[in-house]
Amino acid sequence: MKRNLLASLLALCAIAGQAQGTQNSNSVSPDSVIIEGVVTNIADGTRFMVLQEGVQGMQETIVKDGKFRIAIFQKEKESSLYLVHGNTLVEIYTEPGKKIKVIGDNAHSTTYWHVESDNFDQKENNAYNQFIKDKLSDYYELDNKWGLAYGRTSDQSLSQEERDKATQEYRELLQQREALRIEKYNAAILDFMKNRPFGKRMITELSMIATYDKKPAIIEKAREIFKKTPQEVMNVPLVLETKAKLYAEKVKIGEQMKDFTLFDRELKTHLLSEFKGKYTILEFTFRGCGACIFVKPFLEEFYKRNKDKAEVIAIYRDTKENWMKEGQEHKVSYHEWSDPTQASEPVAAYDVYAFPTFVIIDSNGKVLDKKEGAGGLLKALEYIPDAEFEKKLKEALK
Repeated sequence: MKRNLLASLLALCAIAGQAQGTQNSNSVSPDSVIIEGVVTNIADGTRFMVLQEGVQGMQETIVKDGKFRIAIFQKEKESSLYLVHGNTLVEIYTEPGKKIKVIGDNAHSTTYWHVESDNFDQKENNAYNQFIKDKLSDYYELDNKWGLAYGRTSDQSLSQEERDKATQEYRELLQQREALRIEKYNAAILDFMKNRPFGKRMITELSMIATYDKKPAIIEKAREIFKKTPQEVMNVPLVLETKAKLYAEKVKIGEQMKDFTLFDRELKTHLLSEFKGKYTILEFTFRGCGACIFVKPFLEEFYKRNKDKAEVIAIYRDTKENWMKEGQEHKVSYHEWSDPTQASEPVAAYDVYAFPTFVIIDSNGKVLDKKEGAGGLLKALEYIPDAEFEKKLKEALK
């Protein structure tokens, strides 16, 4: 998930170019924020990128004598900045006119970083990180090892053999990390949250639990914590998505499909069930998803070759703005639908946690199969054979 978030933010921000951050002003203007960093085990000359929520473009700052300093223009009363180091994404809650100190080292787990701030959500974030460090030290260390291994998978200073070894290590550590999260992390963090006020970190933790943990006792505890959510934030996308995941009745393979009302880009309503009588292929996707972009032309070709047998519906877990832009920039002949809640209910009901995910439904509305990743389209070919297209897709996936 962290990987997807970082990739999406970089894709969004890179299109507007880069600007060097201010390094030498001691004053803080009323329409800017200054971030001062103190780091260890990070070489001088190392570049940090700073991304700003809702703003295209990025700024850079460079480590010198174990420190860095950058001024960010900000007029909004509250916003978030993202300090990027390797694949680490440190969220900094900011207000204009503030000077913020960041302390970190060459670690790729955000729990190793500390942001000094009087912002409520920042202080809550620090409290969670301290709890993880003190009470979940095995997870704390494993999360960092996983992040470091992931960083080595794309380190061009290493040989291909070394990067391949890092990839294998990263995958093994990822499995260990997720197993440890389910074994002890989720229960511990839920107990910790019983005595915490509602905040952004709380809903982020609940979202992760609702996505990856299926144990009824854990889900019930998470629902109790979710009751702390104030009514005024119930329409925030992550809150809507988390609520849907916590309370959704999951559709299993072999069961009848669960129907939903969605919208096309002309805002006409549609039901997922309206194509009964044919196979229906659901693709869960979002704008900026690398694997989704890769598979898109193949999905278009598959649909054109097999539309007499199957309909294809791409369901966008995306903002209306991004969903509309995608339709303008990449026109396809298959269906692309979403809704005002970023399709949070169908995403939860079909238990989608990776993108793209393909769900294959037969002509009578029975769910036949589900598969994550670009290669998930191959699952459809088990039910709708197309030898020529299958060969082409397999070659591309290599």
